Amino acid sequence: MAKKSPVDLQALDVDELIAITQNAQQLIAEKQHQRLYDAYEKFEAIAESCNATIDEILQAGEQLEKKRSIKYRNPNNSEETWTGRGRKPTWLVAAIDQGKSLNDFLIGDQ
Repeated sequence: MAKKSPVDLQALDVDELIAITQNAQQLIAEKQHQRLYDAYEKFEAIAESCNATIDEILQAGEQLEKKRSIKYRNPNNSEETWTGRGRKPTWLVAAIDQGKSLNDFLIGDQ
């Protein structure tokens, strides 16, 4: 891309500056739209290469994110988990009251 010489904004009058601003805003909007369109096309190609739909990939991503955010699990019931945010679940409070440590329920290399 050829380098363009900068415009001397100080030399422009108000109407010219307004026109430049409006043109720049329109160009920004067009480029943002094009960037999203390009990303969507790449996403479609990825979905097609996986023999899946975009919706299937998004749903899988949501499920994976939920699994990733789990930090604590009840060893007596793997369905009982906690992300470490908000109030501690009753199973965890009861275990801590019985002398267990929060780290006893930590999943993996957290």
